[in-house]
Amino acid sequence: MKLFHSHPWNVSLDEAKRIQEKLSKYIIKEDSFKEIKIIGGVGINFERYCLIVSIAKFSYPDLKRLDLVSEKSPVLFPYSPNFFAFSCGPVILAILEKIELPHILIFPGRGIAHPRGVGLASHLGVLLDLPTIACSKSPIVHNYPKPEKTKGSYEYIFEKGEKVGLALRSRDNTNPIFISPGNKISIGSSLKIILHCCTKYRLPEPLRQAQILARKEMQKR
Repeated sequence: MKLFHSHPWNVSLDEAKRIQEKLSKYIIKEDSFKEIKIIGGVGINFERYCLIVSIAKFSYPDLKRLDLVSEKSPVLFPYSPNFFAFSCGPVILAILEKIELPHILIFPGRGIAHPRGVGLASHLGVLLDLPTIACSKSPIVHNYPKPEKTKGSYEYIFEKGEKVGLALRSRDNTNPIFISPGNKISIGSSLKIILHCCTKYRLPEPLRQAQILARKEMQKR
């Protein structure tokens, strides 16, 4: 796997901020892919000194599970809000070096809905030159607009006048999930793909399965 961009990981917060600002210039906020046949989800289980990252790969659009892999690593960059990629990015890349890359990856956390527009999905999306989406159970902004309570309802989220994501009701009468494009994909396509992958559960299946595996691997410690 050849990275489109690369940078040091174990850096100061000031240097991490400069790296994010540099990467933000390379983010593509529109669809830049031909087809999706394999989709992946990234699961992360984070403790103070240990990190478990899992990748679940599925065929698309029929969503048949193809592969599940995980890796454990010591935490070299302590967790800090808005710099999560520096804690888990190296481990994610190490796993992806060992498997065939999916055509698109779903990450937990944030994409362009980030103070510098470079959440985990955007950061890794630029490094991999790959379409990526962020999907989270946690709100990506305070006081987000509430969608209707039926599956498929959504409301856009704006920051500084820019549309950066949306709140989506992925099941009837459940709390919404929060979607933000990462790289090389539009908000519209991000919504379509995530909603297609939300079958029986609140989270999209590739992301859900990856998170389940990451939790199980952490419990083995």
